[in-house]
Amino acid sequence: MQTTTAEEARTRVRQGTAHVLADPDVWPPAFQTALEEKGFAVLISRELNELFDRTHDASPDLIILAKRNARFAIRACRAMRGLRDAPTIVVIPSESDFVPVMDAGADDAITASGDPIVFTTRFRALLRRTQNWRSGQTGGIISVRDLLVDLDKCEVILRGRPASLTPTEFRILAVLAEKAGRVVDARSLLAAVHEHDYDDREAQNLVKVHIANLRRKLEDGRDGDPYVLCVRGFGYMVERRSAQRENDPLLALLDATRVGQETG
Repeated sequence: MQTTTAEEARTRVRQGTAHVLADPDVWPPAFQTALEEKGFAVLISRELNELFDRTHDASPDLIILAKRNARFAIRACRAMRGLRDAPTIVVIPSESDFVPVMDAGADDAITASGDPIVFTTRFRALLRRTQNWRSGQTGGIISVRDLLVDLDKCEVILRGRPASLTPTEFRILAVLAEKAGRVVDARSLLAAVHEHDYDDREAQNLVKVHIANLRRKLEDGRDGDPYVLCVRGFGYMVERRSAQRENDPLLALLDATRVGQETG
């Protein structure tokens, strides 16, 4: 009777390829095992140029950055943006690195000491989200004033010029644009984008970073007519109107901060 090794079994159910830029002391063996157990081929690169070469030769399904130097991880994350339409997870040495790497364009981040089960849940959610968008579950162009959101091409045009957004920023904007004029709370917004149920505090912190980046890239508020509004205590919305109505009860709840700033 022929036996099947674990590696052969994993190969038969292979779901994709994960490209990892890692320092050994930051990349937990348990995380690699979690990927392999879900059928992923894991290719480890030690240098950024090696990762670029591998990504150029074959598009990965997932990119993971795990470096002990947080500043290098941030630079690498920025360098990877737009290279391939693959979700990026950054494995960070400490919680203090969370905001900087998310600000640099990561789709998610987890500490190296994190639970492998949580890591598995997050990367699977990111992959499901990417597959759903690629399969064209939604399509067409959403028009809000001078803003065009092309759901088929995953492009955003503002006043005739393209806006360079990360995949997560684009999906957040797409969800808000589809519900223009309605407030979406942070937890529901993140669940729609990541297909993972974060707790309220985690969702608020994560969405706050993405919204700040999104507003900055849309130059929101510079002309006095912002697109993305923060409704204090409730969530976020895309404003369809070019000007607020007088005595609008929503005005008292709007966050008055401008580009690149959020108060939650």
